[in-house]
Order: sequence, then structure tokens, then C-alpha cells
Amino acid sequence: MKNIQKVSNQNLLFPFSFVFRDTKSPQRELSNHVHDYYEIVYVYSGQGTFFIGDVFYRMQQGDVFLIPNNTIHRAMPDKDNPVTSTIIFFSPTLLYNNPVDEFFSYIHLFEETKKFNIYQISLPSEAQQKIEKQLLTIQQEITNEELGAKHASLIILHQIILDLYRIRIKSNAKSRIYNSDWITDILAYINEHLGESLSLTELANKSLVSTSHFSRIFKQKTGIGLIEYLNTKRIIKAKELLLTTTYTVSQIAEKCGFESVSHFHRIFKKYLKMTPASYRKSDKKTRNT
Repeated sequence: MKNIQKVSNQNLLFPFSFVFRDTKSPQRELSNHVHDYYEIVYVYSGQGTFFIGDVFYRMQQGDVFLIPNNTIHRAMPDKDNPVTSTIIFFSPTLLYNNPVDEFFSYIHLFEETKKFNIYQISLPSEAQQKIEKQLLTIQQEITNEELGAKHASLIILHQIILDLYRIRIKSNAKSRIYNSDWITDILAYINEHLGESLSLTELANKSLVSTSHFSRIFKQKTGIGLIEYLNTKRIIKAKELLLTTTYTVSQIAEKCGFESVSHFHRIFKKYLKMTPASYRKSDKKTRNT
């Protein structure tokens, strides 16, 4: 990768990463992943498929993909014509949140993206030229490291988000959603029934395919096995409930479809390196600091 600053606990004052005009082959692309940061991906050229949340998108020149926190995603570049893109990866804590305008906030773009499950914005040619200049300027600021470079980068990031929000409001164009046959339907079904016991046999029967075919195609299309996908989606839901409700850990385990409280503890600790109670407690400490 080129010109990347990793977001880490040692860089809490500036949790920001920038990967400029990088071309990834299918072998170099990351597998399915989830993180607590926001991501903006701009496509210069090439083609591929982007799996975000539970939706597949076609990728091509001029596309912007918005990835909110705690959202499963994976880009799958075309083998013969891989995607070249720039990625901005940042914490929502960097966004200006003073309520100057009751009708707009920078974080609102990502909240709506997640709420309505629409992660793609296709830019008209003029907007493509503008965002490419903005991204180039961020690259120059980061490379030159002049006084105020980080502030300059954040100012441009805010302008990009504002521009994207305005384009989304004005445009009624639908995203280029890629219909992946029964996979699309089964992902929607999983999302709606996450709190239930979902077995491979049950899901394969609903898809009218064999269990072996289901497992093979599911992993081929999403880049992740069924069990890992279910666990990840359930952990994402559990994190949200831990932070936004007063449900007990036992109630959350049940609502998220875990077999038992002990199973919930084991999977949660595997993914987040802490117990559900510790996660809830650490968030309260952060808010009170």
C-alpha cells in the first residue's frame, strides 16, 4: 500500500489514515473486516464488486463508497481490470459536531447511509474532478508535512463530506446494486432474523440449494464463512445494545441469537479481547472523561 498512516491507540489525537491511488489485485485485497472507524473509498478506474453490510455493489470509475463504523465490508477487484482507489479512514471523533445548522451535521451522512442501507454514491464528471483535486491536496499535505498539515487534511475531509451529502440529497439515482441471486435474499433474511437460531440446513433449505453448495457459494460471494458471518453480525448488534440500552448481558445474548450466555462471552471476547460487561464499562468511562 502507498502512503498509509495507521490508526492506532498511539495516535489517538489524530486517528486518520490515507491510502492514495492504490491498485489492489484480488490477492492483495483484505478479507471481510469490521472496524470502529468510518471509511470513504473513491474509485478512479477499474471494476469489481463491493460487499457492504448485506448488499453487493458494482464498482467503477467515479463511485464513492461510504462505510460507517461496525459494518461488514469487503472489496473484490476484477482480476483483469482491478480497481484503483483512494481510501480515507478516520474516527468520527475528528468530525466537527457543533450544531450550527439544525438540518445538517457531518456525521449525519454516515448515519443515513447505515439507516437506509445505501453505501454508494455515483459522482457526475464535475464532482469527480473536484474530489480528485481534494484527495490530491490531502496527499500533498501529508507528504510535505508543513505546519498545520493535519488541520488542512481535516478541513478538506469536511468539505468532501459536505459535497457528498449535497450530491446525495440532489440525486435520485439508484445505486448499481449487484444481484447475486439467492445470496442477496438470504443476507436480508439473516439480517431480519438475527436473534433466532439460524442453521446451515435451514438457510440452505430457504435458498433451495444443498448445504454444500450454500457454504461454497456463500463464502465465494461474501468472502466469509456462514458461522463467522453470523458471529460478526451478532457481535455488531450486541455492541450497539450494550451501549444504547440497559438490557442485561443475558438479555442481549438472547436478543442477538447466541446459544447461551457463555457462548456470547466466548465469541465477544474472541472478537473484542474483552467481556461484554467490560466493553460497556469502558464506554461509560470514556464518556465521563
